Amino acid sequence: MANQKIGALVRGAEVVLVKDNEAFISVGDKGEGVIHLDHFTTDKSIQSLKDVLHVGDKIDVEIAGRTPSGTALLSRLGIEEREKRRKIERKIMNRHPFEATVKKVTEDGLILEKDGVRLFCPNNYIDLNSEFDKNTLLNTQTRVVFAKSEQDEKGRTTFIVSRKQVQYNEERKAREADFERIQVGDELEGPVTKLTEFGAFVSLGHVEGLVHLTEISYYRIKSPAEALNVGDIVKVKVLKKTETKIQLSIKALQKTPWELFLENHKVGDVVEGRIVKKGERFMLLEVEKEVVGILNSADYSWKKDDNFAGTVEEGDMVKVQITYIDKDKERMTLSKKHLEYNPWQDANFKYGDEVTGTIERFNNTGAVVKVGNVEALLNNRDASTNGKPANEVFKEGDIIKARVVKVDPERWYLQLSVRSIEESKEREYVDKFINENVSSSISIEDALKEKGQE
Repeated sequence: MANQKIGALVRGAEVVLVKDNEAFISVGDKGEGVIHLDHFTTDKSIQSLKDVLHVGDKIDVEIAGRTPSGTALLSRLGIEEREKRRKIERKIMNRHPFEATVKKVTEDGLILEKDGVRLFCPNNYIDLNSEFDKNTLLNTQTRVVFAKSEQDEKGRTTFIVSRKQVQYNEERKAREADFERIQVGDELEGPVTKLTEFGAFVSLGHVEGLVHLTEISYYRIKSPAEALNVGDIVKVKVLKKTETKIQLSIKALQKTPWELFLENHKVGDVVEGRIVKKGERFMLLEVEKEVVGILNSADYSWKKDDNFAGTVEEGDMVKVQITYIDKDKERMTLSKKHLEYNPWQDANFKYGDEVTGTIERFNNTGAVVKVGNVEALLNNRDASTNGKPANEVFKEGDIIKARVVKVDPERWYLQLSVRSIEESKEREYVDKFINENVSSSISIEDALKEKGQE
């Protein structure tokens, strides 16, 4: 035993005597050594060696020194330290995170301790957030995972650990769990985290989804920034989910402009609209944002030749009345004339009536005649029996008597004929002439000529 050097490791040494504070161990060559409680372990919870050792136990010890009499002083502290290191190394090999205590904050990082083993966490391994204050970790326990080991010039090993990797792994697991949990059709809520040209990203816990520009609002916008700000809390609906991406919609949970409009409007309501388009026979009016109705030319005015379209431009405001709504197709017809007096509602004409009217003006087909409050058409062929056009028979302002030959109140159409009255008068004269001159030698043609001379 005297040949065993200080620091030598003795494996399988047998326990021969155990007391509370010391134990005698056979260390070979029939020699014995002694190990004291404070050299057996650093575990302060062990108050007596009798609690952990028994005669006949085989243990590993190291030669720590010798008494003047030559008795070997034994220790297990180095072995215990190495066992602790091996435990940490096993945890490292398994890549399992573990708790360690932050003992000191240095310029380069954190010094930690796990079961008496010194660890080091460099600044770039501390936190996912580059602006995190590492000083808040002093004297606290934190979860870390092995990154690598380094040896100094004396051969001492330093364990480099990472707190950031633990955070990353936890974030990844949380993202995977959240991604699996979220399903198409789910209605969720979260903050806007980022705005881009093509849409907005919304946080759904540990994952994010994209709201495309076209899914932000029913109203036309050129940029997400027109409707959203980073930090806004929004409600979204999951539209689509691929292996890696989630597509969301904000507008899917909102009422359409048409739905909002119909909550407060119905057929018969008077509204004001801005002309957004003029066609040959219609106008499109935006009566509320993104709500457009059509104003057909037939609804411009009760007067057929009213040139209303020529008096307005795109962008002008027009007051109209809602005459029809198709909720499903989102269509609406409007009328300007229904806000004006309808002269036809008091008109009561029927075929064959003789009426009196005033020549208002002439056109290519004849003359427009004002009869009461409505306008009627007198075609050239109906202006007289002599075949002359209306502008050669009459002049503006003439008062004429004519017969109703066509009438359609629904279409506001009234057609007159002066010729019809003249022909009726001629027939009456001929009938009377025949009755009074049965034996006369004068012809009917001559009689009509005489009537004309009268």
